[in-house]
Amino acid sequence: MEKEIVRIQTLSEFKYYLEDGLANGNVHFGFGIYNPEFKGKFFTSRIKLNPKYCNGKTYRFNTNGWGVIYLHLDLQKNENEIECRVSVNSKTRAQNWNNTNPEFGNPELWEWKIVESNARKIINRLKKTTHNRVDCSPHN
Repeated sequence: MEKEIVRIQTLSEFKYYLEDGLANGNVHFGFGIYNPEFKGKFFTSRIKLNPKYCNGKTYRFNTNGWGVIYLHLDLQKNENEIECRVSVNSKTRAQNWNNTNPEFGNPELWEWKIVESNARKIINRLKKTTHNRVDCSPHN
């Protein structure tokens, strides 16, 4: 909270970000993944917080877009277990919620096959490349 969004461009930047975070005691990581191939409207927003309920913090930033893939990692359990959640909207869900969130733009602008393919690749890569237990559950 109260930090600018970090833009990670390469796998080595991602590894450094995780290693640096772990070295500084962070155990929760959240990522909003957007690839220009997804097309669609992608934007960030600043959200006002009530400091009374957020340890004195007054704002945070958020990534937004119908086809943004969200990855949440929790390394708190123990050193041999990573809990993760991968979530992404489906085209149908985006269409159903379009009137509620018009600031997200037209869901038809997104390349949904590419979004879905990338979400599956992320889930499969997480399952294949770790020796720790990884729970990945896509949420549509």
